[in-house]
Amino acid sequence: LKCPSQHLQLFRRRVQFVTMFARTAVASLAVAGAFVVTDKVYVNNQLVAEGDSVEDNVGCHPHEGSTTFKVCGANVKVVAHLMSNCRDYSKYSETIGSCDAALGTDHCDEKTLTSGYTNHFEWKAYSYDIQPCK
Repeated sequence: LKCPSQHLQLFRRRVQFVTMFARTAVASLAVAGAFVVTDKVYVNNQLVAEGDSVEDNVGCHPHEGSTTFKVCGANVKVVAHLMSNCRDYSKYSETIGSCDAALGTDHCDEKTLTSGYTNHFEWKAYSYDIQPCK
């Protein structure tokens, strides 16, 4: 490198590379640390995932038929489906979980799946989808 302008260009490229690397690292840490110990998912009163294990359970789960779901924490939600393979079906897909950090980390959202206008009845979910809050 013969002149100061070449040094400046090289310095700028290095800063751009380090900045890009740092942004990527921060983004991957945010995804990897998305769930905390207070994040919990219950299906029919059975704990199915909590804390770090929520990450391993993100996605669709077929089930024999559940009527009650409980989600604790502000980083996770569950969508219960009447249909298998987590397919939406009219009013028979229900989101459980607040995704609202303002409610506190110990807040839980619990639902029994019901439908009907005048006569309410319970319905069973045959699949549920565990999702991270965005």
